[in-house]
Amino acid sequence: MDLMNTPLFHRILANTPFSENEFRILVATAPRRYKDHYIDKRRGGRRLISQPTAELKFLQRLLVKHELCNLPLHDAAVAYRINHSIKDHAKIHAASRYLLKLDFRDFFSSLTEQTIRHRLSIDANYSEEELWVLCHLLCRQPFKGDQTLRLSIGAPSSPFVSNYLMWEFDVRLTEICAKNNAIYTRYADDLAISTSLPHALDIIKDEVIQLLSELSYLGLTLNNEKTVNVSKKNRRTLVGLNLANDGSTSIGREKKRLLRAQMHALTCGRLLPETLPRLQGMLAFTYAIDPDFVMGLCRRYGFSRISEVGFFQNNNTTTST
Repeated sequence: MDLMNTPLFHRILANTPFSENEFRILVATAPRRYKDHYIDKRRGGRRLISQPTAELKFLQRLLVKHELCNLPLHDAAVAYRINHSIKDHAKIHAASRYLLKLDFRDFFSSLTEQTIRHRLSIDANYSEEELWVLCHLLCRQPFKGDQTLRLSIGAPSSPFVSNYLMWEFDVRLTEICAKNNAIYTRYADDLAISTSLPHALDIIKDEVIQLLSELSYLGLTLNNEKTVNVSKKNRRTLVGLNLANDGSTSIGREKKRLLRAQMHALTCGRLLPETLPRLQGMLAFTYAIDPDFVMGLCRRYGFSRISEVGFFQNNNTTTST
């Protein structure tokens, strides 16, 4: 396979510091240039994170920025998008009476080289050699016994690529929901469908199962253990946010109480140093949902902005040593 004579090869190479031979070797070995580690899931079990090497991350970001950036993404896909957040995923459903939450099983690893080839053969004009290059740079070979190249959690290109690969699914499910007076959004592998019509969500769930069967190139199945169908009579949550009956969203009273307690502990010098990054992250997360609450909390404890929270702890530690 003569990769160095393809236009794609030279377009990518022109934006890198690599020689032709270095780049050719990188492409050929890219699916094995990952380091695996595990993180604990909130509900038990462990999640595999596969981190590409620095060189491969550079190439993956370059592909998204310069090569793949014009591929279609649907408005229903709100994860990993500039000027989008989990609040956009949740708030649109808060006013509806009924909410259906669906979840894909093994989302990223189910999207394979074959999925990428199928979609790009429709939306772009790459040669067989160029498709080979793209799949090698974007996918990981999981282990020796499995020769299938798959998207991985940890690759900086996987969020964008997964949203693109889901474009036809998002288009068709949006149309199905519109016909049934329902609203659909997707945050990575979390699907949210809402309506104020009774029994409509049961019909739509069957339509989703049928749609996945028709779009078999995706290789996706629902994780039925995570399916939730609730109404306003029940406590409704979506991607960690509470949906209130008045149509608003919030992190909930318990999380707000915890943030107040941690900020109080910080100003009293009782917050453990290793807890500070988690507090900073939770403040940043909450700011995207409820900026007034976060700024009010900061002012109450003597900070004008979130970034000063870490500065206070550093100064407090330095002073006491």
